[in-house]
Amino acid sequence: MSDSPENTLISFASAERVGVDEIELDVRTTIDGELIILHDHTVRRTAGTYTPFLDLPIERLTLEQVRSIDLGAGQKIPTFAETLDETSVLLQVEVKAPGAARPLARFLRDRPARDRDRCLITSFDTLSLADFRDEWTGGARGLALHIPDVTENWRDHADRIELSTVFIQLTQLTTALADELHEAGRRVAASLMEGPGDVRRIVELDVDATASNSPAYARHLLESNDEFIARFPSFADMDLVKA
Repeated sequence: MSDSPENTLISFASAERVGVDEIELDVRTTIDGELIILHDHTVRRTAGTYTPFLDLPIERLTLEQVRSIDLGAGQKIPTFAETLDETSVLLQVEVKAPGAARPLARFLRDRPARDRDRCLITSFDTLSLADFRDEWTGGARGLALHIPDVTENWRDHADRIELSTVFIQLTQLTTALADELHEAGRRVAASLMEGPGDVRRIVELDVDATASNSPAYARHLLESNDEFIARFPSFADMDLVKA
């Protein structure tokens, strides 16, 4: 959520209040093996106040040190376990550090099915996804690869890792590529949705999922698009916007 410190429990709660059905978050590990939620390698950008750990890689800090960091609005860096306990919607769990892939797989393997099956594991790194899959092949929602450049050789990786979903920038997605992925049995996610033109593009391409940093505004955009409402007339009564 753009109005709360990112990757915090308060931002996730705010997103659920708006009515999202899916939240994207980023997972790393501390030096003592705790799975925590943080996008960047350090807290230089996201810390709300000064900390002596400002420029230290999060993987070199203990959980106790991580907990001392103030993100603003009374928020600390949450653990993945806390995040699962405090959320109820579907989750896109992005592996930000390769070393987090196997611990994440082992952690989810031991969680209740209701938690395991609402997590889609994503990464820009094919090796991280392969490590996760090598450690544990469960999970109803599968694995997803972020593709920053569609001209690169990603198709072989998609087949090898048995991806369920492919994330592509909306500006790079074409009808032909969307059709190719659908014919291969994969879901297509395209983002970000930031304005009315993006909604029209999403409808034209028949994508399966999109994302927004402002869920309330995204819902407004979708509800204002006649073609989208014609295809999904029950949308106004459902929680369908992703954050």
